[in-house]
Amino acid sequence: MRLVRWTSIFLALAAFLFAACGVRSSLTDDLGDGGSGGCGNGATLCGTECTVTQFDPQNCGSCGHACATGESCVSGTCTSSECNGGSTQCGDKCVDVENDPGNCGACGVTCPIGEVCSGGQCALDCNGGTTKCNNLCVDTQSDPKNCGFCGNACPSNLVCTQGGCNTSCLGGTTACGQACVDLKVDPSNCGKCGNACPGGEVCSGGQCALTCGSGLTKCGNFCVDTSDDQKNCGKCGFVCQGTDKCISGTCTPCDSSTTDCDGDGWTVADGDCCDKPGPCGAEPQLVNPGAVEVVGNGVDDNCNGLVDLFDNVDTQPCDNGLASNSTTAGDYAKALGICRTTTQSPPLAQKTWGLISAQLVRADGTALGDHSGHSIRTKFGTNILPLNGQSMVVLSSGTASDATQTTPGPNGGAPSGSNVSYAFTPTSAVDISTCTNGLCIKDWLGTANPPLKAANELPAAPNCGDITDPSTANDSVMLVLTIRAPTNARAFSFNSYFFSAEFPEYVCTAYNDQFIALVDTPNGTPSPIANPVDKNLMTLTQNNQKWPIAINIASGTSVFSVCDAASKSQQCQGTNVSSISCALGATQLAGTGFEAPTNDNCLIGGGTYWLTTAGNVIPGDIVQLRIAIWDVSDDIFDSTALIDGFQWLASATLPGTSN
Repeated sequence: MRLVRWTSIFLALAAFLFAACGVRSSLTDDLGDGGSGGCGNGATLCGTECTVTQFDPQNCGSCGHACATGESCVSGTCTSSECNGGSTQCGDKCVDVENDPGNCGACGVTCPIGEVCSGGQCALDCNGGTTKCNNLCVDTQSDPKNCGFCGNACPSNLVCTQGGCNTSCLGGTTACGQACVDLKVDPSNCGKCGNACPGGEVCSGGQCALTCGSGLTKCGNFCVDTSDDQKNCGKCGFVCQGTDKCISGTCTPCDSSTTDCDGDGWTVADGDCCDKPGPCGAEPQLVNPGAVEVVGNGVDDNCNGLVDLFDNVDTQPCDNGLASNSTTAGDYAKALGICRTTTQSPPLAQKTWGLISAQLVRADGTALGDHSGHSIRTKFGTNILPLNGQSMVVLSSGTASDATQTTPGPNGGAPSGSNVSYAFTPTSAVDISTCTNGLCIKDWLGTANPPLKAANELPAAPNCGDITDPSTANDSVMLVLTIRAPTNARAFSFNSYFFSAEFPEYVCTAYNDQFIALVDTPNGTPSPIANPVDKNLMTLTQNNQKWPIAINIASGTSVFSVCDAASKSQQCQGTNVSSISCALGATQLAGTGFEAPTNDNCLIGGGTYWLTTAGNVIPGDIVQLRIAIWDVSDDIFDSTALIDGFQWLASATLPGTSN
C-alpha cells in the first residue's frame, strides 16, 4: 500500500492515485490562493470590488448599506463613536492595521504591489502562522472563508475550528457567527460575542481594559505572553522561524537529539529520519516511521532506508490463495489491499499504520448466523476482475457469488435460474433502531442529513420519496475495519460495484436495498474537510442533488449504467428508470446471475460499474469503516456489492462517492 497524492475533489475533478499497481492520473497538490468570490479573509465581493463589510462605510454590514456623513462602520454597524474592537480609524473607515495592506501598521502606509501586510508590517510572505490568501494574511485555523486552506468556505451552518469546518468549536473557543474565538483575548468579542472593546482598549481575561493583565504584553490589539508566543517572542512582532521554539522570550534552535522538533510524535532516537526541513524533506512532520511511502517524491517517507520504487514493503500483494468462504475477517482486509497490521496501543517503536481489527457481523453488530452473504473472489461473472491484486470482497443480502461460483453459491440467477434471491437461514431480520451493540448502525439511522435523509429514516432518492420500513435490516452483512491511518495521509478511497435484482421493476418503491459505508474518527474531526454528519460515504452528488447508492439512484442519474435498453421499457417494468441509465450496456452482467435468463428479454437485475468512494481521516489516528448491505422491506430479490482497491490519499477530499 502506497500513499496517494490526491488534491481535494472539492478543487479538481481528477486525482493522483498511487496504488500498489501504479499510477491512475496526476494532479498538483498546490492549493494556491483563493477566497469567497476571489476575495480573502472576511472580505465580500460588492459589485466588482472586494471589501470588508465590517469596516467599509459604503458597504457597512452588507453591500450597498452606506453610513451617513461623519459616521464610521464598526463591526458591521454605522456609528458616530470612535472605532472599537481593536480597529483603528483611518479617514472614514475603521481598519485592522495589523492586516490591511492599505493601512499597514498605521493609516496611509500602503504596501508595495506584491507584498502583504502581516502583523502590521509589509512583507513578501505572511508570518506568525498565517497564510496568504488573495493578498491577505489569514488564519486558516479559524477563518470560515478560508478554513484549512485558501478558498475553502464553510457552509453557513458550520464553524471553522482548528482548520476544519465543524458543527461546534474546539479547543476552548466559542462560536461567534462562523468564527471560533477566544473570548478571553479577542477585542471584538471580549467576554461574549459582539462585545467589542472601545478604541485603545484591549481584551484581557475577558474584560476590556486599558492595559493587559500581569505577565502579558499588548501586541497590536491583543494581550500575549512574549515568553512563549511564537508570533511575538521576546517582543511584539518577533516571529520564530522554522522549527525554532520561543523559550523564555528567545527563539531557540530546536535540538533534535533531545526534542521532537517537527512535532510528529517521533524523535531521532525513536527512528525519525527527518526532524527538520532539509535534504530529507521539506515537510519533516510528514516523514517518520508511522508514514506510508509516497512514490515519486524522492523522500524516505517511512524512514525504513528505502526510497520510492525501491521500497516495496507495502506493495507486495497479500491476497493470493484466500479461501472464498473464509470466515476470518482479516482476510477481507487483505482482499481490499490492506496488508500491514498493528495494534491499538503499541510502543512508539512499533506504532505504524495498519489494520488493528476486522469483524464480520450483522447490521446491528451481532454475530452472523448464515455466512452466505460474504465471500472473497478472484473473478465475478465472465468479465469482472479485481482492480488491484488477485482478490476482491463480495458482500450480499443473499448469496455472495455469481451464477456458477460455489462455497458459497451459486446465487440462483440467470441464465438457468429464476432470480438472484436467497433468504438467510436462520432468518436474519434485525432492528437497527433499538440495537445496543457498539457496532450497530443505529447512530447512522438516527442522524439527519438533510435533504438526503431525516432522523430515523433511510436516505431517500430525490425522485422517489421515503421508505416505509426503515428500521428492519433483512439478511444484512457488515464488514467492520478498524485501522490506524499513516501520519502523512489525510484521506482514503476504495472502489465498489453495486448490483441489484430489485432493478428495474422496483425502482422508486419500498424495496430499495441499502449499501452504506460509515466512517468514524473517534478522536476528533478530520481537517480541513469533515466527513458527512451521518458518516455515510455511499452518497453521490449529481446535478446539484444528493443520491444514496441503491437502486432508486436509477430514477434520476446515469449511475446504473450496466443494463440494457429494455430495462427502461414498460415490457420489463422499468418505467421509473431514467432515460440516461444503461449507457454501458449489459455485457458486464454476463455470468453474474443478473443477466437475462434463457428465452427472456428482461434482465434479472443491473449494476453501476465501478464507483469510487472517499473519506477523510486524522493523520496517524484511528479510523473505523463499517461497510454494510441488506434487503429492505423483505428478504428476497437480493443486492450484491464488489469492493476492492483501498488506497491512502495525501490530501483531504470531498467525502462521498463518484462514478
